[in-house]
Amino acid sequence: MSETEGRFERGRWIVDPAPAPEEEPAPAAPTVDEHVHEASQSVRKAVNDVVNAGHHLFGTPEGHERIEQAARKAGEDLERAINAWAESARQALRRE
Repeated sequence: MSETEGRFERGRWIVDPAPAPEEEPAPAAPTVDEHVHEASQSVRKAVNDVVNAGHHLFGTPEGHERIEQAARKAGEDLERAINAWAESARQALRRE
């Protein structure tokens, strides 16, 4: 006789069906804070990439400083916009 799970019914061996695999719960949707954190990290990386590229492309100290200031300003503006959006989203979620 095999080692499968089962039982005798009316003189015959009936194999029990294999248990259904348990479904893993779906991962939770990212929160507003997680989205904001990821977006902020992305902005910082982009600003640093632009600054680094500027250092390689512009040979003068003035050129380095100018690209760095412009990139940092753009990054700050974008982060402020992201944070404003996030706060608006948080408030909308609280109202629901």
